[in-house]
Amino acid sequence: MNRAGIGNGLARLLGVMLLVVATLAASGCGDLYSREDYTALVMGKSEKEVIGKLGKPAAVEENNPARVTWTYNSGTFDVEHQNKRDSRALVIFERKAPGGALMVTEVKFES
Repeated sequence: MNRAGIGNGLARLLGVMLLVVATLAASGCGDLYSREDYTALVMGKSEKEVIGKLGKPAAVEENNPARVTWTYNSGTFDVEHQNKRDSRALVIFERKAPGGALMVTEVKFES
């Protein structure tokens, strides 16, 4: 094999290795949203719609059936503070009428 063939083979191998590393890094990160984008994504949505967009929450507080809070961990960042990552996002659902569906009415972020 000549030197050109060896060089092309090494370049191709390096390219494949970089692609594999980039794919693994991206798949491990999960979705990360700015506070504004996150709020727009869930505001006014039902429980089913939120699960479809964000997956299942880390914790659910259902002490008050008219006001339910879901906690998501490390999925948001604060643009106004050098993109500092939030530790938690609290998605708050409320019923507008007795027996009605729970809908997101508020989102709170904790650093």
